[in-house]
Amino acid sequence: MNKKVTLLLSLAGLLIISPSMIQAETAYTDVDASFWAVDEIQYVTKQDVVSGYDDNTFRPKENVSRAQTAKMLANALDLNVENPTDPGFSDVEEDSYYYPYIAAVANEGIMTGDGETFEKNDTLSRAQMAVVLSNAFRFEKTEEDRSFSDIPDDYWAMDSIKRLAANKITSGHEDGSFGPGESTTRAQFSVFLSRGMNEDFRVESVNTPPSDVGSEEEVWHFRGVTLGDSEEKLKETLGEPEAVEQSRYGFEWNLYHDNYNNYVQIGVESGEIVAAYSNQDTWSGSHDLDLDDKQNDVLEAYGTPLEYIQKGGSNFSTETEDSSDTFKEDGQYTTYFYDTHRNNLVTAVLIVDDGVEESFRQYYAEPDRSLKQSYESQIFHLVNAQRQRYDRRILEWDDKVAETAYSHSVDMAQNHFFEHENLDGEDPFDRMSDDGISYQDAAENIAYGQVSPIYVHQSWMNSNSGHREALLGDYHRLGVGVAFDEVRKQPYYTQNFYTPK
Repeated sequence: MNKKVTLLLSLAGLLIISPSMIQAETAYTDVDASFWAVDEIQYVTKQDVVSGYDDNTFRPKENVSRAQTAKMLANALDLNVENPTDPGFSDVEEDSYYYPYIAAVANEGIMTGDGETFEKNDTLSRAQMAVVLSNAFRFEKTEEDRSFSDIPDDYWAMDSIKRLAANKITSGHEDGSFGPGESTTRAQFSVFLSRGMNEDFRVESVNTPPSDVGSEEEVWHFRGVTLGDSEEKLKETLGEPEAVEQSRYGFEWNLYHDNYNNYVQIGVESGEIVAAYSNQDTWSGSHDLDLDDKQNDVLEAYGTPLEYIQKGGSNFSTETEDSSDTFKEDGQYTTYFYDTHRNNLVTAVLIVDDGVEESFRQYYAEPDRSLKQSYESQIFHLVNAQRQRYDRRILEWDDKVAETAYSHSVDMAQNHFFEHENLDGEDPFDRMSDDGISYQDAAENIAYGQVSPIYVHQSWMNSNSGHREALLGDYHRLGVGVAFDEVRKQPYYTQNFYTPK
């Protein structure tokens, strides 16, 4: 029997306090005897798992952070917090209060961050809560297949959520949903933790979705949401986005990821989802096509791709460049992007509502400062999502080199040239040095004319001229600059990568 299992069995033998044995009098001024989670809060307090604040409050409605979660789990499992092995998180200093607890849960494989950072101040979502509790208590699968209306089979935390339901740790919401993107409060985590520690606290039954949920024909889903869903459902399922950026169509891209894992962009207009994009394994669709399927599989499923999209009285050609195919089906335009370096395997998918697409009767968006900044930010996020997929270092944004990149994009747009070397004979490395940037390695990617960050990213990834190598290269920092031709509105893009000396 390994050390972890022995520890859990020993712990289970010690947990002899039942809910009925807990006194009604509470230890906290903001948790009275009628509070819905009073028994569980009392229980974890008596077990020395959690303590309140110096002012004798518990703050039950306050969201629990990842650092607080680590401490509570380390205490609940009696993990070794004396001189633990350093997990090497760059954002957790060894002399910080939470360091020993974070190190302890990381060493046990309960909470591992992204390998480089722990994001200790981030709020714990309900989906993340399900994963860490499943890791901590080693919940087994059961024959009962418990499901929730907002957790599709392709959802990244589906297995852990089902384990919690099967082991009576969660009942879900009354409507049969789970709310995976919702934040977890201190009271809620105390309840879930109590149920993991002591079976007397566990729920008797799990709320099930209405019988008609899931009966419709399979449609596209990205991490549990699809086109036509409300913005409210998006927030209930995935929580607050990591970033909100402007699209070429005018709707807002909501960017979601977990340290650049499970990366999706969800387009929202007038409170409704109208678009979705991902370059990772986050989707399911009606044709059962997945990431890394072959282009021939796509063509066999859909037939002949579109050469153009009719908008009003004009035909707008689709941007294929032999590395994407666009189809219209079920009221939406679906574009599959292929990796030409890997025999045209599917590397990303973009879906746009047909009404949104057909009402956008131009190639390029009307440029303004907001669009410029959104394009720059999206390119940065797309790069890191791609790098995460290929197990590369996550890049840091660098304002200084972003200014260098922007200046070159402006120069190209205003003076109508497209070269790494400007009209004064300066190459990218001259420009970085002139801007006071000291580097040991550096690279630059440029492009122009692609209609959006998604398309320029795809173009760089399929390039045979070193752009892909730069995008996936061993650098530490990235800055992006985008400028627009004032007349034609074409964007000029520059990426500058470097590693400081």
